[in-house]
Formats: sequence, C-alpha cells, structure tokens
Amino acid sequence: MTWQNFVNRRNVSIFVLLSLGGSYAILKARTLSEKRKQRLQRDYSVHTSRSGGGI
Repeated sequence: MTWQNFVNRRNVSIFVLLSLGGSYAILKARTLSEKRKQRLQRDYSVHTSRSGGGI
C-alpha cells in the first residue's frame, strides 16, 4: 500500500485531534505540576498570636 492510501480526510482529522489532545494533556500536566510545586513550597507556619493559644 502506498502512503496516498493513508492520507485521506478521516485519517488526517484523527491525527489532528490526537495531536491537539496530546498537546492539551501535556500543557495541563505541566500547569498542574507547577501548581503542586508552588503548594509544597509555601510556608504554613502560623504566628503565635493567631495560633489559638494552645494549652
């Protein structure tokens, strides 16, 4: 079979959808990992005047 048999409207549209979907998934994963890194780097310490007093 030649490559012309594979290049038709349906196959090209499937390829485009897979490419766009993969690009979206990669970008989404990057932004989620970046948010996760920022969340882990935050300082969760509480000032003693706002800590509730303790025992």
